[in-house]
Amino acid sequence: MNTDAVTQAVNFAILVAHRLGEPRVLELSHPQYRQLRRAADPADWSLRSTYRGLRVVETDEPDGRVLVWDRMRETEMVQRIDWPAGRG
Repeated sequence: MNTDAVTQAVNFAILVAHRLGEPRVLELSHPQYRQLRRAADPADWSLRSTYRGLRVVETDEPDGRVLVWDRMRETEMVQRIDWPAGRG
């Protein structure tokens, strides 16, 4: 299993989300959460399910996404995570 593809997909979505505003939450399905937990460097995780400073929430939705706060518009924006094919 190529775990690099998983971390690259999530990290790229976080990077792109910065264009929308301030990334705050990663929403992942349970399988996606499990895959990211196994694939990512342990140093990227902190206690309380925080990945690279973003709170991680498990959802029933099949597609992972990054929730972003747009201060200018005072609204929440969404950046979809393009999960690697055949995973999640």
